[in-house]
Amino acid sequence: MRKRRLLSAELLLFLSAAFLAAAPNGFPGKTPGQGQLERSKFYALQVIFEKNVQDAKDSLGAPDGRHAEILPGGQLVVLMEKKLYPFPIFRGWLEGGGGLADSGSVVGKGETDFSLEGWFLKQTTQCKQHYVWRPLVLSISGFCVWLECEAGVDMIRIANSGTKSLFVDAVLGYGRRAERR
Repeated sequence: MRKRRLLSAELLLFLSAAFLAAAPNGFPGKTPGQGQLERSKFYALQVIFEKNVQDAKDSLGAPDGRHAEILPGGQLVVLMEKKLYPFPIFRGWLEGGGGLADSGSVVGKGETDFSLEGWFLKQTTQCKQHYVWRPLVLSISGFCVWLECEAGVDMIRIANSGTKSLFVDAVLGYGRRAERR
């Protein structure tokens, strides 16, 4: 069972790297096209932490054309309105070259060298609980929460490891119900 989970995680990492290589500007956050699944959306509600960020509150709420600027070496941590959860593999999307449905996306522009992480509750072998930052799986259109993280996550960290500014307009989470557009 553990081997199967490790294999699944390795496959997801490989697929996410392939998606990033094909991404036009490296910054996920596109809107769904015709015939794709449309889900309810929710947004970042509060800035929890900022380091080397200008206008951090401009990253909150729905996309509005105003951007928080994360300078090189900067970090922005936001609290979402609701928790983000892993979504199952959608068969039609998988046949079209996809895999997991996105849990959320970041709307913005700028530098391609950034990381996206979630603040997850982890249980040790001694049954003690603590929180850890874990990378989120990036795709062309957004990001996915790991399948093993069924408890979900509501705190997201965006870190700019590049040499140019990263501009974030909004962080979106997608609801669990999906409808055809």
